[in-house]
Amino acid sequence: MKLVLMSDTHLRSLTEEFVQICDHYCSDADLVIHLGDWTRKEVLDHLETFPLEAVAGNMDGPEISQRLPRKKILDVGGVRLGLAHGWGSYSDLPWRLFKEFSQVDAILFGHTHQPLVEKKNGVLFFNPGSLFHGRSIRSRTLGILHLEDCVRTQIVNI
Repeated sequence: MKLVLMSDTHLRSLTEEFVQICDHYCSDADLVIHLGDWTRKEVLDHLETFPLEAVAGNMDGPEISQRLPRKKILDVGGVRLGLAHGWGSYSDLPWRLFKEFSQVDAILFGHTHQPLVEKKNGVLFFNPGSLFHGRSIRSRTLGILHLEDCVRTQIVNI
């Protein structure tokens, strides 16, 4: 299975560039996961044309936060995934998320705008970074999670 992960799009409108990125990366995905900070419902509306699971972020207003939960757990191909955007300080965010989810194989999150792939305490922490607003010298990125015989991760520079 191929899962495409996005976070922190922070778009003010649905842009042609975003539509093209979605067409390129999401058209063959088994599932698209957006991890919050959409900022505009038009972006959510567009991603709902693909198989989508999503959460709201700390920058999302009522038009999104009333449609999406702040966190959720999915079982995809026998792999339990905890989804959340994140909040507060970046330094201990993975630990705070670890305490939010019990018995998951992976925690997928955003908020920091920086990609992260790390395994701790038997749990995969995967942050796809930011599709449009990377911080510091980091590139704009999205993530791909392959669930086959083993779990494989990929950070894609846009």
